[in-house]
Amino acid sequence: MPCGIPNRGRPFAALNLTFNPSPPNRQRRSLSSAFSEGALLQQVNWIEVTGKMDLTLFRKRVTTTYTIHYIVKFQVDAFGWHSASIKFKVRLNGKEVFCNSMILEPYRVKPNVWQQLPGGEFSVSDSITCGNMEFGMFEVETDWWKGSMVLAGIKINPKTA
Repeated sequence: MPCGIPNRGRPFAALNLTFNPSPPNRQRRSLSSAFSEGALLQQVNWIEVTGKMDLTLFRKRVTTTYTIHYIVKFQVDAFGWHSASIKFKVRLNGKEVFCNSMILEPYRVKPNVWQQLPGGEFSVSDSITCGNMEFGMFEVETDWWKGSMVLAGIKINPKTA
């Protein structure tokens, strides 16, 4: 999971993480993956992970679509991911271009394996000369407890056909 060009990524430390309740229910963890550390969500009833990147990092001569993936691992004792939909959003210059909700239970059944959660996509072209791309993963609508997930970061790659 390289974090350089052409693959773009952000470790969890470069993201804005908000959880309820707040730490100690979120702990930093050393990782043996491409990301050096991650956040362990021990027990939370809502989650908000957001980030922002300058669109000029993605300028191309032709329109290019990029995908965002959240790199996570569920521990053996992961719980609560079957009842609360996680919402993924992407905005370009303040305009929402992607929104999807999904239950993460199918990912939870493969414990201790790094997985890529599809977090959205966006397209840029040479007509974009400035602005920001914002992305987020949210579950703030229920009080359903969930936990034992490690968030390493995100990957952004050109979409392949």
